[in-house]
Amino acid sequence: MNLYLIIIVFIILFLVSTIPINAKEYVNEKYEIKFEYPDEWELQPNKNLSSDIKNNISLVNLYPDPDSNNLNFLSLVIYNNVTNPDVFLNEFKKELYINKEANIDVLNIKKYKNIRGQSTLLIKTIYTPIATGSLSDFDLTSSEIMHILFQEDGIGYKITYSLPLDLAYKYQNDVFSIALQIRDNKR
Repeated sequence: MNLYLIIIVFIILFLVSTIPINAKEYVNEKYEIKFEYPDEWELQPNKNLSSDIKNNISLVNLYPDPDSNNLNFLSLVIYNNVTNPDVFLNEFKKELYINKEANIDVLNIKKYKNIRGQSTLLIKTIYTPIATGSLSDFDLTSSEIMHILFQEDGIGYKITYSLPLDLAYKYQNDVFSIALQIRDNKR
């Protein structure tokens, strides 16, 4: 019986640790998306919600350190009519290689299933900016950019983020918490 109590306490501590203490909330009722993020992050919703490529819609950008010259951001894009994680991955790869602002190399792709058996992809890429374009404003020669891809009910979600080491250590759990919250709020 004491073992069960210890396990329950650890589960509660884990769940509490994934929720930001001082948090703001992002809600998009049209797409039934709701998640909390740290209150020091700057939110910039995409107001026109137009499709960038095919059927993907850029919803929001978050900036953990908006005053920094280092590349640091988190963005959320949704894709309609996603029924297969492998097709979603192939579409994502096509999207990477048409980028005109940077040369992009995929360093690593990890496929895993969460505790409910749902497929998730974690993709590490390296962007080397071309001399012109929006990335050239930042002081970098290349930058690792991570992508989390998952699907729920025919919608694909892509969370893209890049954080310098000091912010990565501080906010890594918050980034993964956003993916968990999106999934949990869809139920």
